[in-house]
Amino acid sequence: MQLSQIFFLFTVATKLVDISIVVAVWWLSWYLRFSTQFFPVANGVPSVDVYSTVSLPLAFIFSAVLHVVGAYRADRIKFGFRAAKKIIEGATLSTLVLVSYLYFTEITRFSRLYLVIFGVLSFLGLMVGRFFLQLAWIFTRRRLISPIRVLLIGYGEPLKYYLNEFESLKPYPIHWIGRLGPEATSSEMGKIPYLGEDSLALSTVRSQQVDKVVISFPSKDPNRYETLLKQLSHELASIKVIPDFGKFSTFTYQAGHELGIPVLEFNVPPMGGSDRAIKRLIDILGSLAFLILFAPLYGILSLLVRLSSPGPVIFSQKRMGADGKVFSMYKFRSMPVDAEKKTGAVWAVKNDDRVTKVGAFLRRTSLDELPQFFNVLKGDMSLVGPRPERPVFVEQFRDQVPRYMLRHKVRSGITGWAQIHGWRGNTSLEERINHDLFYIQNWSLLLDLKILILTPLRGFVHPNAY
Repeated sequence: MQLSQIFFLFTVATKLVDISIVVAVWWLSWYLRFSTQFFPVANGVPSVDVYSTVSLPLAFIFSAVLHVVGAYRADRIKFGFRAAKKIIEGATLSTLVLVSYLYFTEITRFSRLYLVIFGVLSFLGLMVGRFFLQLAWIFTRRRLISPIRVLLIGYGEPLKYYLNEFESLKPYPIHWIGRLGPEATSSEMGKIPYLGEDSLALSTVRSQQVDKVVISFPSKDPNRYETLLKQLSHELASIKVIPDFGKFSTFTYQAGHELGIPVLEFNVPPMGGSDRAIKRLIDILGSLAFLILFAPLYGILSLLVRLSSPGPVIFSQKRMGADGKVFSMYKFRSMPVDAEKKTGAVWAVKNDDRVTKVGAFLRRTSLDELPQFFNVLKGDMSLVGPRPERPVFVEQFRDQVPRYMLRHKVRSGITGWAQIHGWRGNTSLEERINHDLFYIQNWSLLLDLKILILTPLRGFVHPNAY
């Protein structure tokens, strides 16, 4: 059986086990909530038939969401931290989608405590399932997969990283035949045997019955690829080439095909299409919930702004967001209507005498930003992301600050990684960019959740908020 077939079967088995666990946990949660004495039942025990009707959509929701968040990728399907991270994201989002489904279908009023119990147990159950699947994988892979004989050719950080990742993850049995390349770099590869210069590639592949050849040289030494690929083009061993273009890309680069032509695309944000869809769904649900819950606060702040000075309550200002698109960002007005008539667009400074007393309070507490939840609902912004800037300043900074424009690879946010670390107002622009790029490169639902939790503690009221 081929390795790709075995991985496919293992992935299918994992999905079936996950679905079975989720449905089992649904019934276990019903038992714990209504049939035990752990949680008192005040309004009587609901009909089990009503809860049973949710089993099928429940299985579909969890299966689809776990797939979308990438929980079934080869490097995340095994038991471990990477799997746990994706299962937390998948279980949390699946539970939110389930709650939305129950709300809009109006099947019945489900116990909120029941849904909390189910959300917690579903994560624990899925992790237990992955643990036992991992044991089964370890037990069966030695019997199903013969170790793949791999020859490394080259040197440099990409090849070293490839080796270390394989050694830590061990996705399938592998036998390292050795490495060909400059002898001076042998220490980079640890215990991998050094077999000689890469001129021995063809004879080594034939004599050692190599299954796979992995080739990588630093970008300063690119001329060896052509000779090696030409020599090995008639061999049965599969060949993987790891190009060293990392220094040319701030985020990631990925290989693909366009019109049948192999291409490399640089500065590709790690956030894929499914990730953006999930983030957008959370933005819609989160902004709707906030606008509904804090509607009275909006009314009070609107009245204060109206009394502070003549003019509209909401101030609209052009900002640049994702992909360089300009949109109108909303704020509670904190200055008189004609404040910029004489000065034009200026950078925010402390103790600006143009700011009204109410406006100073709103800025100091960041309450002037609350209308931006409407921007989130419209799709101009996200709950979390780099703060949008005025186009006139973007044109000024794009050539002065390295990598400045890369922050526009994602939607701008009401709050962000830079803001909770104090990089706002008249602070270091370079540090702000570094934090924005760190956020984009390391984005996850958990990171967004962390930023949202820390924002009321670190972001709203801050010395640099003015």
